[in-house]
Amino acid sequence: MMKVIKKVLVASITAAFLAGCAGQAAYFKLDPGLQSSIRVIDGYKCVPLTRLCDAYKLSCDWDTYTKTASIKAGTGSIVLRSGSRNILVNGMPKRLDSPVVITGGTVFVPVSFAKNTIAPMTAVEIIPARKAPPIEARKAFTIRKIVLDTGHGGKDAGAVGRGRGTKEKDIALRLAKKIKSLLESAGINVIMIRSNDTFVALPKRSSMANNAAGDLFVSIHINASRSRTARGFECYYLSTATDDNARALEAFENSSLKVSDEAVADRSRRLDKTLWDMALTENRKESEELAGLICQSVAESRLMKNNGVKAARFYVLKHTNIPSVLVESGYISNRFEEMKLRDQRFLDKMADAIVRGILRYRKRYEATEGFTNV
Repeated sequence: MMKVIKKVLVASITAAFLAGCAGQAAYFKLDPGLQSSIRVIDGYKCVPLTRLCDAYKLSCDWDTYTKTASIKAGTGSIVLRSGSRNILVNGMPKRLDSPVVITGGTVFVPVSFAKNTIAPMTAVEIIPARKAPPIEARKAFTIRKIVLDTGHGGKDAGAVGRGRGTKEKDIALRLAKKIKSLLESAGINVIMIRSNDTFVALPKRSSMANNAAGDLFVSIHINASRSRTARGFECYYLSTATDDNARALEAFENSSLKVSDEAVADRSRRLDKTLWDMALTENRKESEELAGLICQSVAESRLMKNNGVKAARFYVLKHTNIPSVLVESGYISNRFEEMKLRDQRFLDKMADAIVRGILRYRKRYEATEGFTNV
């Protein structure tokens, strides 16, 4: 009887052990030659793109102008861009855990790119294991860094108030500094495009934002109109569906472009259509969501009339490859709102409302893993 019990017990333990092993998740075996190349960048484990391609015998063409890589993996193709989490795999959009970054002249991609994209397209080994070692050092979908763009500056005063001659560049800077302080208090790293009265050309603003590898781009402006009665708060995201007011505002905000800048824009229009469409549309859903939540928070604050979310083709939105919005915090051309904008207490409340909208976006974005499960 005891022998029978022992046999049953041994069989049960063996079956349980085998079932446990079978149920364990597989893990990715990184090429041993790449282990020494791993670097932690902004909380993520990354490897040089060239070393990755060499290790798995992939062909890779790098366009230094557009900072775009075209990779051949097996029978498929991959397109990725510096500063962006979005890639194209066989023409279909896919999102990385962290952006492609350039540091010290070297292009780095997250280790998870090899596991989730390269491995399925090649003969890279996926090994079953009882416990999979962690690859990422942090959650994939987080908002940790925001690029804050202060409109105009230096020789570009922006709009000027009719009543007191208030300059947009000054009010925008005061508001941006208040927003920066509140975001940093919430644990977010803030990169300022300009933090003093300096002129920064539009292409340089976009370039700085892309190189910063931020999670969001927020451009701070003050509106103006020929109509003295125009008033209220507006938040813009990139879209081709614009109205007459948006087109007039586009012309004003883009007016600081120089001849050389326009040449850059013209060169961009001649890029491969697939790549350029990718640049224009990859973050539109997130941008519209961010604009909506900022407008909602401003409306709840009752600081001023809320004109809602608008669409426009501002240069800084079109050429920035992360979710981006442009805020117009009232009309400096309206005498009443000009007086409000000169009041530090009003700017404190406006900064608080804008930041509450951004933090709402962060909460929703992280809770839904980048809006993938809403």
